[in-house]
Amino acid sequence: MMSDGFQPFLDALGTPPIDALGALRLQARERFAGSGFPTRRNEAWKFTELRPLVETRFAPSVAGEAGELPTLAQSDRLVFVNGRFSAAQSHIGDLPEGVVLGSFADWARRNPEAAGSVFDLGGGADRAFLSLNAAFVSDGVVLIVPEGVQLERRVHIVHWSQAEAAASSHVKHVIRLGRAAAATVIESFGGTGGYWSNVSETVEVGDLARLGHYKLQNEGAEAFHTAHLAANIGKGGHYDGFLLNLGGRLARQDVHAVLAGSHAFCGYSGAYLLGGRQEAAVNSLIQHSAPNGQTREVFKGCVADRAHGVFQGKILVDQVAQKTDAFQLNKTMLLSDRAVMDSKPELEIYADDVKCSHGATVGDLDETALFYLRSRGIEPEAARRMLIEAFVVDAIELVEDEITRAYLIEATAHWLQARKD
Repeated sequence: MMSDGFQPFLDALGTPPIDALGALRLQARERFAGSGFPTRRNEAWKFTELRPLVETRFAPSVAGEAGELPTLAQSDRLVFVNGRFSAAQSHIGDLPEGVVLGSFADWARRNPEAAGSVFDLGGGADRAFLSLNAAFVSDGVVLIVPEGVQLERRVHIVHWSQAEAAASSHVKHVIRLGRAAAATVIESFGGTGGYWSNVSETVEVGDLARLGHYKLQNEGAEAFHTAHLAANIGKGGHYDGFLLNLGGRLARQDVHAVLAGSHAFCGYSGAYLLGGRQEAAVNSLIQHSAPNGQTREVFKGCVADRAHGVFQGKILVDQVAQKTDAFQLNKTMLLSDRAVMDSKPELEIYADDVKCSHGATVGDLDETALFYLRSRGIEPEAARRMLIEAFVVDAIELVEDEITRAYLIEATAHWLQARKD
C-alpha cells in the first residue's frame, strides 16, 4: 500500500515546530520516514483500511474559532480549536493547591525535560501515528493532581476542528494522579470538513488513585481520527474508561493499559454506532503485570449501511499476575446486509491461578422484540430505534460518573434522531 508514497504525505505536513523539544521532534519525524504507515500485513492493522488517510495530503492546521460548544455541569472546560488551546472559550476555576491544569504547550515551554519524558517517539510502522504526533504536536492538556487531592469538578476537554481543505492537528494529553488522588476527565471531539485529528495520551494512575476517563468521538463525516492511549495503573489504583464512537470517516483508537500494581482495576469499555461508509476500529491491549488485578472490558454497538467496525482486544496476564480476574466481551448488531464487523477478542495467559473469560457475538436486530413493540402499536422505525438505543445504552450504563453517563446517552439519542431525519 505504501511503497514510497509516504514521503509526499510527510512533506505536506511541513517541518516540525522549532521549540525546546525540537531535537525530539526531528527524531520522531525521522523514525516515521524510516518506517512509513502500517499495512494489512501488520497484525494489529489487518482489519483497518488506511488508504483514504494515506492518500490524502494534509497541510498543517491553522488557528480558528469555534461556534457553540458542549458544556457539562460542574466542570472546568478546556477548548482546543484545530489543535490549539483557546483561552477565550475555556474556563478553569480555582484549583486545589498543587494541581496543574492547562495547556501542554505552555507546560512544555516551562518544563521541557519533563515534557520530553512523556513523548513516545514511535518506531516501526505499528507506531507510525505516535511518531507523527511527537513530531508535529501543537498543544494538548496537562492535568497533574498531587497526592491525596480529589478534584470536585470534572475536567471537560473540548476539541473542535474545521477545515475547508485537508488539514491535520496533533495533540498530546498528560494526566497524572498521585497516590490516593481522584479526578474525572471527559473528552469530546467534533468538527466540520475533511480534517485529521491525531491524539496521543499518557495516563498515570497512582497507588489508590481513581480516574474516570471518558471520550465522545463525534468527528465530522469526512474527518479522520487516530488516537493512542497509554495508561499505567498503580497498586490499588482504579481506572474507569469509556469510548463512545459515533463520527468520522475513519476512526481508530489504540489502547495499552498496564496494571502495574497489585489489586489494580482497569475498566475500559465502549459503544459504537456506525452508518454510511464509516470505518471505526478499537485495538486494545490490557496487560496484568501484578497479582490480584481486575479488568472489565465490554464493547457493544450497531453497524448499519456499508459501515465497517473492528474490535481487536487482548488481555495479557503475565506469570507474576496470579489471581487475575479479567472479563472481555464484544457484542454487535448488524443493521444491513452490507455492514461488516471484524471481532477478535484474545486472552494470553502465563499465570496458572486466574479467572479469565472472553467472548464475541455478531447478530441481527431481535425480530421477536421488534414484533412485540410493533404489536403494541409502535411504528417500525420507532421500534427499531428503541431497540438500538437500549442495546447501546446497556454499555453506556457502565460509566461510573452520572453526569457523563447522561451526556453520552444524549449523544446517542442525537445520532439516532439524525438517522431518522
